[in-house]
Amino acid sequence: MMMKRLFTHSGICALLALGLSQTVFAQAKKESLNPLATKTSNTVGVTVSGYQYLEPNVEPGVDVSLKATMVGIDYSGIYAFAKGWYARGDLRYAYGPAKYSGSGTQSNIPYYYGEARGLSGYDFNFSALGGFVLAPYMGLGYRYLFDNQGGQTSTGQYAYQRSSSYFYLPIGVTHRMMVNDTHRIETAIEYDYLIQGKQITKLSQASSYLPNITNQQNQGYGLRFSSMYQFEKWSVGPFVTYWNIGQSNTYNGTISAGRRTASFSAYEPANNTIEAGLKVAYSF
Repeated sequence: MMMKRLFTHSGICALLALGLSQTVFAQAKKESLNPLATKTSNTVGVTVSGYQYLEPNVEPGVDVSLKATMVGIDYSGIYAFAKGWYARGDLRYAYGPAKYSGSGTQSNIPYYYGEARGLSGYDFNFSALGGFVLAPYMGLGYRYLFDNQGGQTSTGQYAYQRSSSYFYLPIGVTHRMMVNDTHRIETAIEYDYLIQGKQITKLSQASSYLPNITNQQNQGYGLRFSSMYQFEKWSVGPFVTYWNIGQSNTYNGTISAGRRTASFSAYEPANNTIEAGLKVAYSF
């Protein structure tokens, strides 16, 4: 009788374990078959965009701007974990000859930027509410810009190189919905919180008695929007990126010209950047 009870208990445990494993397997299979779920993949994209950097009203009635048509390439790698979690890495590079307007004008200025980002997020499946997925994410990003300006502007002002680097915290959400059995639309909205920015200005290229200076930028934010129509492998859609950076700290020093010495101060003005364009991508 005791042996019969032991057999009964062990049989019940085995059935429960089998049922649990089948439930977990079914859930994992369901997640893997969900066409809207974030999946392990690699995506390479090409972009064409209009780009404008603006320092508004640096002097009464004078704006400083850089405008360019940019051509870019980017890569995104995603690894999907179990239960809806995923990690993503992004790389981007864009280049375009820019036109300067401010203290005169100047054209064909080599200008580029690069970005690297690491993100993590989670899928929320709302199949009962019309069939869509919301995938919020956050992470850490780095953005570097290089303005290789030099020579003289149209009014005889000497130009100089400038570079900017930003560390920022991206916080966003991706929305996916099906259009038909194989096509879907993926829309992403993102807020970027500036952690720290640094501006290096090569003033010595404009005048030998001026120093190269470094300014810190600690106030600012970015906004991003994209909407991609996705086929089985290819996707296409618009994107917009906006940055608003506050005025930097003030550099204080001295300059010497011959026997004369004078106090010198400089800061990076508040500025904003907007980029809007079209992206074509391939996933594999």
